Amino acid sequence: MDDAKMTAGTSLFAGPAPGSDGRWYLWWAALVIVVITALIPAAFIVAAGKDPVAAYKALLVYTLATSSGFYEVLTQSIPLALVGLGVVVAFRAGVFNIGGDGQFLLGAMAAFIFAPWFGELPQPLGLLLYLMVGFVGGGLLGVLVGWLLVRFRASEIISTIVLNFIVMQLLSWAIRGPLQEPARLMPWSEYLPETLLLPNLIAGSRVHYGLVVALVALVVLAVVVKKTAFGFKLTTVGRNPSAARYAGMREKRVILWAMLISAGMAGLAGAVQVAGIHERLQDNFSAGYGQAAIAIALMARLSPMWVAPMAILFAIFYVGAGVLQREANIPFPIVYIIEGVVILGFLCFDAISSRHKENA
Repeated sequence: MDDAKMTAGTSLFAGPAPGSDGRWYLWWAALVIVVITALIPAAFIVAAGKDPVAAYKALLVYTLATSSGFYEVLTQSIPLALVGLGVVVAFRAGVFNIGGDGQFLLGAMAAFIFAPWFGELPQPLGLLLYLMVGFVGGGLLGVLVGWLLVRFRASEIISTIVLNFIVMQLLSWAIRGPLQEPARLMPWSEYLPETLLLPNLIAGSRVHYGLVVALVALVVLAVVVKKTAFGFKLTTVGRNPSAARYAGMREKRVILWAMLISAGMAGLAGAVQVAGIHERLQDNFSAGYGQAAIAIALMARLSPMWVAPMAILFAIFYVGAGVLQREANIPFPIVYIIEGVVILGFLCFDAISSRHKENA
């Protein structure tokens, strides 16, 4: 047997033999990864004494094959997509913005503070200003992180983590203090004015007009990243700061703008989530969107257009956690195992695909 054929046949991931069709190699690699991705969570489900087939059926059928389940997936994908788009912008500039949760909450609080004044304006104008303040509220927190980075070289990872905790505690204090509902009985704020609420987009569901906001933001950022000079500078600064400086690009300014947009998108998501779902401020309504958005951005390969399908995928996990508990009586942490394995499987395939392209 030919030595090259023997070498290619010894390992699936060694790459196709020279001159062979690499598409089949990638298809086989994808198939193996999908099978492994399905088997690992199944082992944990069996260890929990449950039926993995029934679990996967409950997860996929409800979220993708029923109208109520799919509508809920769309609802959950709105904040995930908005925060994910923001992470894409920051990561493209080479800045690790992992403070999405804090920026989400601060944007919601900033918008809520001005809500009484905006609520007296005509609805389109008042709602637009409400959402803009949410963007600015989150964005200013991002500018602070960016300024600390470019002025003092303070690690954006540490500063965003610290600011996450500070904002969470600020929210907890606010809804038990100056923003608490008038009766002072429960730890939440009063309701938003009705003129600032995002109406339902689909009757009989929780899907609201925040979905339109997310789609518009996706298209705008896709154009900015791919078709504008700022998008070019963003990518250049992130990939090769030395080349950017040599070309006369103002690296610090690009980073500040990137953090403003990135954190602003998270703040906008917070304002949208309050106006579309919760209708008031309360504890723990960020639901870990900031952490999930990091995985969404990476799995989208920092492409704004791929954020939407990745957000829907993660929304399936969010909705599926409750489904598995209700219908299959499976502990919700297993959903996090499924989510983690899917992320690792995707990253493995991405690495294999990239290696194959380099060797082609």
